[in-house]
Amino acid sequence: MRSDRRTSLPAAGSKWPAPREPSKTRLVPRNADFYLCGPAPFMADLSAGLAGFGASKNCIHTETFGAGRSLTPAVAATVPKPPHPPTGAAGLGPLVSFARSGLSVHWGPPFQSLLELAEACEVPVRWACRTGVCHNCETGLIAGAAVYRPDPIDPPADGNLLICCSKPQGDIVVDL
Repeated sequence: MRSDRRTSLPAAGSKWPAPREPSKTRLVPRNADFYLCGPAPFMADLSAGLAGFGASKNCIHTETFGAGRSLTPAVAATVPKPPHPPTGAAGLGPLVSFARSGLSVHWGPPFQSLLELAEACEVPVRWACRTGVCHNCETGLIAGAAVYRPDPIDPPADGNLLICCSKPQGDIVVDL
């Protein structure tokens, strides 16, 4: 049985006001489907209250949203290694400086983008373009200039660059 009636529920953290009158129990049947969405603590409070009301766990449907962990799809939850020059022969191209990491290396032919160079150096970076989400790799450009290959669909904000599709156009300092 489904109930199409909508009833206001108490705020998270408050006690569930169990119905005391038979007329109130008819407003929301115990075997109704309950669809809840919100932050985890809110959901836990409402789910517990509904269970206390007598609703079956099979009738309580939840979808959590709200503040979560930081989005770092390219950064694994492991002890990070300190940034280092990439393996292999040193590049002969422009000097690329990763300001926060304190690492400067020369650009070389094995790399198609600043993102690839940063990954080869184990410089912590954010990206999601390989999963279809653009602009997660947007990074501050402290000095220098870059060229895009391919051109991004949407350009980055002024003073930033997209490291996934950019190459240094000379010596460059990025905020990584």
